[in-house]
Amino acid sequence: MNRSLRPVVAGVACWVIAACSGGAIAPAPGSDASSLVSRGCAHVSRHQYEVCYAYVVNDSLLARVPYYKVGRQPQLGPAALTRLESRFYGQARRFIVDQTKGWPRQVDIPVPSIRIVGPVTVSPDLATATIHTIETWLVRAAPPAGGRTGRVLFAETNTRHTIVLDRTPTMLCAAGHCLHKWVVVQIR
Repeated sequence: MNRSLRPVVAGVACWVIAACSGGAIAPAPGSDASSLVSRGCAHVSRHQYEVCYAYVVNDSLLARVPYYKVGRQPQLGPAALTRLESRFYGQARRFIVDQTKGWPRQVDIPVPSIRIVGPVTVSPDLATATIHTIETWLVRAAPPAGGRTGRVLFAETNTRHTIVLDRTPTMLCAAGHCLHKWVVVQIR
């Protein structure tokens, strides 16, 4: 595995382990700590859990973070772009690709904080979903030799977003049934 991807993979693995190891869906009674995941994500019947997992893990941590990290590198950039293109469509993809124009090849990006808040809305035909997030991102240029930190390329602190996702079929089909995935089509 390429050295520059190891911190990203390690960060994602730690985040997923922490999220799946019994972290609370909602804060303890009387606690003022905010929820990591909305109660709206706790439902399986309308695919809300799927939508939440898709956005946080598949779309953000496994597509957007690696694209930010290595998207301008000659060896790894094409694979990172392909992964991003498979998870972000239309306006959302243009937003991220345009955002990274002019970024240097080497960047530092800690694992972002993404909290899903409020209800998760899934359309009656299960074709679209809308979630609301509070996100903190920090992307810096890799520090110059002997420097402490590089310049900030992108930063958000507790920024609220409305995310629209579409449910699209994948190429994995058997016995007349195809698996689906949730892709981001709009970031507001």
